[in-house]
Amino acid sequence: TVVVAVLDTGVRFEHPDLGRVASGGRLLPGYDMVSDSDVGNDGDGRDADASDPGDWTTAAENSTSGGKFFKCDPLGTGRAEASGSSWHGTSTASLIGAAANNATGMAGAAPGVRVLPVRVLGKCFGNDSDILAGMRWAAGIPVDGVPDNTTPARVINMSLGGSGACSAAYQAVVDEITARGVTIVAAAGNSAGGLVSEPANCRGVVGVLALRHAGTKVGFSDLGAEIAISAPGGNCINITAGSACLYPILAATNTGSQGPVASGWTNSFDITVGTSFSSPLVAAVVGLMVSQQPALIPAQVRAALRASARPFPTTGADNGPNDPTPVAQCRAPASGIDQLQCYCPNDGSLCGAGMLDAGRALAAVAGALARIDVTTVAPTAGASVSVSGTGSVATPGSVITQYSWSIVSGGGIVTGFTSAENASTAAFTPTGAGSVTLQLVVSDSTGSSSSTTTITLAVAAAAVPPNTGGGGGGGGAASWA
Repeated sequence: TVVVAVLDTGVRFEHPDLGRVASGGRLLPGYDMVSDSDVGNDGDGRDADASDPGDWTTAAENSTSGGKFFKCDPLGTGRAEASGSSWHGTSTASLIGAAANNATGMAGAAPGVRVLPVRVLGKCFGNDSDILAGMRWAAGIPVDGVPDNTTPARVINMSLGGSGACSAAYQAVVDEITARGVTIVAAAGNSAGGLVSEPANCRGVVGVLALRHAGTKVGFSDLGAEIAISAPGGNCINITAGSACLYPILAATNTGSQGPVASGWTNSFDITVGTSFSSPLVAAVVGLMVSQQPALIPAQVRAALRASARPFPTTGADNGPNDPTPVAQCRAPASGIDQLQCYCPNDGSLCGAGMLDAGRALAAVAGALARIDVTTVAPTAGASVSVSGTGSVATPGSVITQYSWSIVSGGGIVTGFTSAENASTAAFTPTGAGSVTLQLVVSDSTGSSSSTTTITLAVAAAAVPPNTGGGGGGGGAASWA
């Protein structure tokens, strides 16, 4: 019953690998958040119809300078060339929840979850106001003028992005959503090794980079410190005109070049590649994780994904038979400079912690999970600092029965606890400024599952009381320390 929201162009409900939940399929009704009827391409604004009418643009629209859809042609140069419908939301939804064992098409990575389509993109683009509203609605947060979402998502996939740093508006919504226990997964962006897109670059979002078949960063994918993990994004190693793409991602689509015609699937000629298709693979795995362990919070999801990732390969890739140049090591993105295929470092600095491993990610959250929360707002020398393990998670169907606290490193400022070391909470009093590392081990009532976690806390120096003067002569004004 876990719900994974797909913020995208909408979906084709009639697709045989998807279908409506009411008819035995995977798709919940969702909502259309696109307020601009031109962008929405459906003749109206926001409404309860999350179906995708198609997002094609005409040659005239694409080449009219100053027009709403100027430069929406395939190359983004303002040419008088039409662009066909992408059916993007149907594809991303299928990678998450397409039916398995139905002798049709393909299977999603989490075929048992329910998919909530939230339409926030239309012809060529989407507006931030609609995307932000869609994020909040998907998480079950009321949005003015829209009926409340009765099937809130635990996971939100965002195969979309814009340039620039994470804005205050996006960060505020991300913080609001993650505080409700909802994990947001977003695509890194496709500007060929550029800076990570918004919202994948927002704090608390699971940003996803795209990998080639060889495990290297695919040329189109962006990269940076904001990336949490990497997953397949599809790639074509043979670029001769008319030749088949060897490593695309298989996904559901529609055959209509404008409006919908017939359901279908992408293939080696009608290809699906991009970080847009890496992101839903990760979102699907997160859906499986919270299906197995409903008490998970976003920080635990992110930590488990990273801890269970496979290391990136450091050899075995090439640039093709016509280019003997060795594959380069990935470097930090630089504005305006493309960075194509490269080996990802295994230090988590540019491509995340490693390659997505669904099986290991599920195993990582199968049992108890220890968690430490610092309940003292600003740890300060000379004052008691409290920590809590009550946010720890037990194996589903059991409870935490044992807590064990220890000090890994006192940093010269802590020698022991001032409380019991076998309770759900603990306290200590640092004697000075510095850092201290704590460890918590929890066990649950299964008798066979335990978990360990550590945290390092920064302790500030005690505040210096103001000097109010006094004594001496001279009658000068008092000075403050």
